Amino acid sequence: MNFFRYLLSFIYGGAVRLRNRLYDRGVFKTVRFKIPVVSVGNLTSGGTGKTPVVDWITKFYLSQGYRVAIVSRGYKRSSKGVMLVSDGVFVRVSSKDAGDEAAMLARRNPQAMVAVAEKRAEAIRFLEAAFPNALPDVIVLDDGFQHRAVHRDLNLLVINAAKPFFTETLLPHGHLREPIEGTQRADVFLLSKVTRYTDLAPLRQGLNPLNKPVAESGIRITGFRSFFSGERIEVKDKSQPHLFTWAFAFSGIGDPQTFMQTLAQGGLIVEHQKHFPDHHAYTAADIDYILSETVRHGINLIITTEKDYHRLKSNTELFTLLRRAPCFYVEIDFEIGEGRDAIEAALKSAVSV
Repeated sequence: MNFFRYLLSFIYGGAVRLRNRLYDRGVFKTVRFKIPVVSVGNLTSGGTGKTPVVDWITKFYLSQGYRVAIVSRGYKRSSKGVMLVSDGVFVRVSSKDAGDEAAMLARRNPQAMVAVAEKRAEAIRFLEAAFPNALPDVIVLDDGFQHRAVHRDLNLLVINAAKPFFTETLLPHGHLREPIEGTQRADVFLLSKVTRYTDLAPLRQGLNPLNKPVAESGIRITGFRSFFSGERIEVKDKSQPHLFTWAFAFSGIGDPQTFMQTLAQGGLIVEHQKHFPDHHAYTAADIDYILSETVRHGINLIITTEKDYHRLKSNTELFTLLRRAPCFYVEIDFEIGEGRDAIEAALKSAVSV
């Protein structure tokens, strides 16, 4: 099995290198738009923390008075083609039609336009045609590092600091989406999920030869929000006593380990947990399992991620099944520490092109 995966990785790597070479030489064309494009992406599959970065960048530009549009593929959505998720006033569709990340980003940034499409250039053309008198000042391209069909004015590469990719292998044997030399296309590196225990020396040493700005970021838990009542339980600091016992945690994300660490940071003791694949489409059987486990173990709180909350909310039938259960999702703040000035300078420079 390992040999077969290595063989597939070799074939995959050859195809990706050829594709990149064809883009580099202009055989495959890249579309350049009048609107500046800032791309956020990664080199590995799953769990690097791109969505909080897109959210932070969007809020940064909005705070500077810019009109912002987020363009995403809308991964695992049920719809096809170009779809307007939000016009900057109303969120028009659920996460079922928009995809988890796009729906969540739209709700967290009500002033931003959000559009999804398999071909991101088509989504940008749609925005140009639909809003000719109120064009965005900047496009934030979600998960755009490998999407080379659209020219970007800033290429930001997110790296999970807890899982450096220098020893990784290509898909499907490992987690690399493309060979390591792809890092050369990045303008700025953002190390995500940094904690006080993270040893950044090997990662920084590997990035130093590229001579590009490097910033560090992490997440801080701020509270737990009820699914139905809107009640919010504040988390003021990391040293407070444990908030609950007998909690059940579940998720369908790429990096459940970090999710569990975040819960611990917020003072939550998780007695039982269940983690589904990334972007998992929940079923009635999944909900039945979660509810039966809470009863069997005397659980007094069910906790999940904000992404999973939006995914469940888009399915009225499943969401209703949870109505009598003590369901909460985690609210977090994304913070950039060292290197923040470099990130902000790069973002400002991109819109002044």
